[in-house]
Amino acid sequence: MHRSILRVVWLGLVACAAPSRTATPQPTAAPTEPRETPPAHADAVGDEPSIATPEARAPVTTPEAHAPIDDVPAASAYDRSDWPHWIDADRDCQDTRTEVLLAEAEPDSVVFADPRRCAIARGRWRCPYTGRVVTDPRALDVDHLVPLAHAHAAGGHAWSRERRTAYANDLGDPDHLVVVVAGANRSKGQRSIVQWLPPDDANRCVYVAAWIAVKARWGLQVDAEERAAADAFAADCREGRIPRLAAELADPAADEPGAACCRVCRSGQPCGDSCIAADKTCRKPPGCACRSAG
Repeated sequence: MHRSILRVVWLGLVACAAPSRTATPQPTAAPTEPRETPPAHADAVGDEPSIATPEARAPVTTPEAHAPIDDVPAASAYDRSDWPHWIDADRDCQDTRTEVLLAEAEPDSVVFADPRRCAIARGRWRCPYTGRVVTDPRALDVDHLVPLAHAHAAGGHAWSRERRTAYANDLGDPDHLVVVVAGANRSKGQRSIVQWLPPDDANRCVYVAAWIAVKARWGLQVDAEERAAADAFAADCREGRIPRLAAELADPAADEPGAACCRVCRSGQPCGDSCIAADKTCRKPPGCACRSAG
């Protein structure tokens, strides 16, 4: 099942064609429509990400800036259990995580672990944050592109539990939930586009566009610092430049390969997404861990 979605963007970022996982639900209710077949995702293996050109972009109305989003009353402190996720909304035995893994796997690559097709044993996915190809679903996270904790601070603290559940399990927008290497997701944490961008340069413009689109779709606040960063990144993307974080611009070494990694190995050596002793043999494919520059 395919459809075209509007990627709401900042100052003329892209409107791209992308497949849908289900009929688009309203953000106020959890998705209930089952998918007939898992569609190919825009970031599946074989589809190289690229910085969209200005000709492919459509101008949109931008959200207003708000006060800093971390200024949330203590009574509204974030608790992950208040955002129920990985539910089985259509009761087909596949929870939200499994649905997303199916949607973003390379076509015909998924092998199920059971006859009912409830769990996935293996498949093939390309992480849009790092470019790494992974075949073991246990090495993957399904990332909320705008993290739950960030959404909580940006207005979600005032939502009902039903709306939080809908947000945490939104299958109607292919940009909302993304299959990524676990190490890259842990590196990102709850940080916004001000503090974190994907290590894979080729995906940065797409990531920023998706971030703003998700926030607009759900009516989440965008503070002044975040808006300024998005404006700057939009200008970079229009001019064909790679968006850079302030910390990267301040550190010349940030442009070196491997600078934006999920784990810095100050002793030993990198192995996949972790560090191992220098005298050990690494049998994992290259990941997001990197050597210390010191």
